[in-house]
Amino acid sequence: MDKVQLRRLPVTTPPIPPGGGRVQSPAGELAQLVNGDSYQFLAYLEFRPDATKPRGNHYHAHKTETLYLISGRVRAVYHDLDSGERARMTLEPGDLVTVQPRCAHVYYALEHSQAVELANRPYDPADTHPYEVTETV
Repeated sequence: MDKVQLRRLPVTTPPIPPGGGRVQSPAGELAQLVNGDSYQFLAYLEFRPDATKPRGNHYHAHKTETLYLISGRVRAVYHDLDSGERARMTLEPGDLVTVQPRCAHVYYALEHSQAVELANRPYDPADTHPYEVTETV
């Protein structure tokens, strides 16, 4: 799917290669998600499997967002509004997924999960358009 790019950041040793990676040490994990890009929005997200609603079920007309899963497992479903293409994937710790504009998305917690979201522009509630993404792929 052109509007969704998934990268599984490799566990590596310093120096971290171009494109990012994860270094695990006795002090804990360091994950380099981006280097040199400009971002205007950063948010922490928690996903709870007992929630009554999933996260998402919307699209953005202008914003490109990148989600990095820190812990847990999340089922993601995407629908490209221009091509009609659909995709479903399970995100795991270390996954970095970028979602382009006009790609509807929804996230279901398979277990308690944590993530950060980066975006190339400030949050604008007028750029969040409700859209029910079905599980059918």
